[in-house]
Amino acid sequence: MSISIRRDIVIEILIVTAESIITSILALWKVFLHIGYIYQRDSFPLFYLTSKQLASSYLGFPFIMDNVAMPIVILLYFNIISPMIADWISYFIFPYVLAIPSMYFASKYFLNRYEKEVKDWIKILVSITVSFLYAIAPTAYYYSHWSNYAAFYALLPAFIAGSFYSLEKRGVKGAFLLSLFASLTTTDPRGFVYTFFILLTILIYRHTISDLKTFLYSIPFYLAFNSRLFLILYYNFHSYSAISFSISNQQLWLAYLTFPLLDSLRGLGLFRPLVSYLFGNYLLVYILSFSFVECGILGYIFLKKKGSIATYFLLLYLFLALIISSSFNLLNINVKLNLIYPILNVLSNTFVYNYLWLFLPTYLSEMILAPLFILVSLVLAKILSNHYLLPLFVLIILSQFIFSSSMVISGNYLGNYNPQVPPEQLVKLADFLETHAIGNVMVTGVVPSNWLNFFNVLPNSTSAPFYKTPYLGVILNEHGIQYVVTTENCLKVLNTIYESKDFTLVYNNSYFLVFKNDNFTYNIVSPIYVNFAYPNISPTKMSVNVIPDYLMFNVPPQYIGGYVGNVTYAELLALSAYKQGVKPVKLSVKHLPYPTNFTDTINVNVYDEEILAKFPDIAFISVSSSSSLNINVSRGIYKVIIVYVSVPGGGVFGVTNGSTSLSVSTSSPNISVCFSYLGNIYVNKGLKLFFKGSTTSYLLALMLIPNNISILSLEGGENISSYPLSTSPTGRAFGRPLDNTNYFTVIMVNLVTILISIISFLVINRVKNNRTHFRWINLKILFPKSNYGK
Repeated sequence: MSISIRRDIVIEILIVTAESIITSILALWKVFLHIGYIYQRDSFPLFYLTSKQLASSYLGFPFIMDNVAMPIVILLYFNIISPMIADWISYFIFPYVLAIPSMYFASKYFLNRYEKEVKDWIKILVSITVSFLYAIAPTAYYYSHWSNYAAFYALLPAFIAGSFYSLEKRGVKGAFLLSLFASLTTTDPRGFVYTFFILLTILIYRHTISDLKTFLYSIPFYLAFNSRLFLILYYNFHSYSAISFSISNQQLWLAYLTFPLLDSLRGLGLFRPLVSYLFGNYLLVYILSFSFVECGILGYIFLKKKGSIATYFLLLYLFLALIISSSFNLLNINVKLNLIYPILNVLSNTFVYNYLWLFLPTYLSEMILAPLFILVSLVLAKILSNHYLLPLFVLIILSQFIFSSSMVISGNYLGNYNPQVPPEQLVKLADFLETHAIGNVMVTGVVPSNWLNFFNVLPNSTSAPFYKTPYLGVILNEHGIQYVVTTENCLKVLNTIYESKDFTLVYNNSYFLVFKNDNFTYNIVSPIYVNFAYPNISPTKMSVNVIPDYLMFNVPPQYIGGYVGNVTYAELLALSAYKQGVKPVKLSVKHLPYPTNFTDTINVNVYDEEILAKFPDIAFISVSSSSSLNINVSRGIYKVIIVYVSVPGGGVFGVTNGSTSLSVSTSSPNISVCFSYLGNIYVNKGLKLFFKGSTTSYLLALMLIPNNISILSLEGGENISSYPLSTSPTGRAFGRPLDNTNYFTVIMVNLVTILISIISFLVINRVKNNRTHFRWINLKILFPKSNYGK
C-alpha cells in the first residue's frame, strides 16, 4: 500500500515538474529561443559584472529578502552559471516555473481536505488546469517585470495552503512549517506586509487558541530564517528609511488613479491598458475574461459551498477587490467606492507616511487572483464530477485561456522581453573601464540601436555639460569625470576633445575611443559654490565643489563659499542670508490628498516629469488650485524671497499680512528655477502664504529675511572633500564614501541562525516524542488492560 502511495506521489511530482517546464517555455517561447540579457522598463542589467560581482549585488536591500532567489545567488557566487544565463532564466522562473507547483499543490491540498468525495483523477486534472491558467494570467505577466513581485504572486497559493496545513499540525512542528512557508513569500517589503496580512486573515477565519499559539511559536523560527534581513536593517535603517520616504513621495499619486471594480475583480489594476486582446476583438475577450470571476462567485452560490473553506476564499477575494476599487457602474449610475482612500488620507499625515507605498492599490492586486483561483478549483471539481456539466467546464477553461492567449501568442510578453547579447567591442570596453576607472565615465556617441542598451550602462557612466571651453577638463572634473567614451563617428565630440588639450587617448578598438581627463582628481577639497545658472555652466579656472542653486539649502551654510558665474540681487540676498543662518520657512504642507492644497507628494504629469529630469533630486511643493497656508513668524519687518520653478501658465505665489500683499507670477515659456525678491512686509499678527491659479505650480522655498540682515561677504566657507559618484546629480558626493555592509558576515550569521533553528526544532520535536512514548509506556504498566494509545 505504502509503495503504491509513494509511486503515485512520484508520478504526480513528475507531472508537475513537466508542466512547470512546458508552461514557462510556452509563456515566453520567443525568449526561450534566444539566450541573452533582457532590458525592460525597470531592469537594466550590468552586462560587464562577473558572476561573483552580480551575486554580491543581489545581497543589498531589498533583494536580500527574497529567499527564493538565493539559490541563483549561490550559483552565481560559485560561478556555476553566467550573469547572462541568470538574467535570462529568471524570467522563466519568476513567476511561471514557481506558479505551477504552488497553485497545483494549493488546489490539490484543499480538494483533498475539503472535497474528499471527488475522484482523484478529477482533483489532478483540475489542479493541473487551474495552475496553468494561474501561471499565464495577465497579472502574472505584468508582475514578471520584477522578480520579487513575481515570486510573491507565484508562491502566494503555496503560502495560503501551507498556512492551513501548518496550523492544523499545531505545536512546534506546525510553527516550524509555518515559518518556512512565510519565508517563501517574504520576497520584498511588500511581500513581508502582505504575508502577515494573509496570515492574519487565516487566523481570524479559524479563530482558535491553538492557531494563535502556533503563530506565536513560529515567530522565533521566522526571525532565525530571515535574520540577514533584520541585521541589514539594523546597520542601514537610516538610509532605507530615507529611501522609503522618497518612494512614498514619488508613488503615492498612484493611489489616486481610477481602479474600476470590474478590472479589480479580474486582478487588473494600473496595468489594465497593457492587456492585449486577441485579434482586436475587444468585446468578446472582455466578456470571456470574467469566466473565472463568474465561476467562483456563482459556483459558490449554486453549488452550495456556503459554510465551507470556500467562504474564506470568497470573502478574501471580494475584500481585496473592493478595497482597491474606485467605482463601478450600476444602471448607468457611477457608484463611488474609494474605501482605502480615506484611510490613506489620514495616515498620510502621520509617521506612517514613509511606508504608505507598501499599501498602494497598484500592488494590492498581487493578492487578488490566488484566493479566486483556489475557489475556482473547488467549484470546477464539483462541476467536473457531474458529467453533464463537462461542456460548462470546457467553456470556463477556454474563456480564461483566451483572456491570456494574446500574451502567450506573442511569445515575449507583447514585445517587452527581447534577449540581447552584448557585442565583443562593448565587452572589452567595459572590461577596460572596470579595471581603470575610479571616477565617473561620460558616455557619448553614435551606436547601432541594438547596442544602445549596453552602451548606456557602461561602468560609472554619467552625463555632464560638454562644449568648447578652455576649462573643459576642469568642468568635467567638478562632475567627477575621469574618462570620456565616444565613437569614431562622433566628430563634434572628437573635435572638442582635441581642441581642449585636456585629454589623453588611452583606449582605441577601432570603434570606441576612451580619453582620460588629465585634470581629474579623485577628491576635490574646497568650500561649496552655488551655480545659479544651472543647468548652464559657469566655468572656473580650477576645480572646486559646485552644486546647482536648487540644492543650496541642502548644504550646511558653513560650507558655502560663494557662487560661480553671474547672480541677481534676489539670489545674492538669499545666499548671504542663508550663510548668516536664515533658513527657508518650514511649511506645514499636506502629503495627501492631491491637488487641493500645498503638497510635497509628486503627482506625475508632463511638467513634473520634465522638472524631475532637468533638475535631479529637486524637492518641490506643488499646488493646483487657490490655497493658503498660515505661517507662524515673529513680529517685525521681513524681506520676502520666493524660490519657485517657472512653467507655462503657472499661477501666482504670494504672502499677505491682511492689509499688504506681495506676489510673483510663475508663468514663463521656459522651465527654470527662479529666485524672486518681492519686497518688504510688516508682520504683526501673522502671515499667510497664498496661491492663486488653476494650473499646477511649483514652490521650492519661502525666505523671510529680517530687515536688519544685509548682504555680507561670502568668503570664508569651510573646506569639504568630495568624491566621484555617478548616481549623484552633480557627479560628486560630499564627505567620505560609505563603507559597504559586510554582507559575507551577514550571510554567515544567517546560516548560523538557520542551523540553530533547525537543530532546536529537531531537539524539541524529539523530546516531545520521547515524552509521549514514555507516558504511553507508564500508562500500559499502570493499566495493562487499557487500550490507551491504540
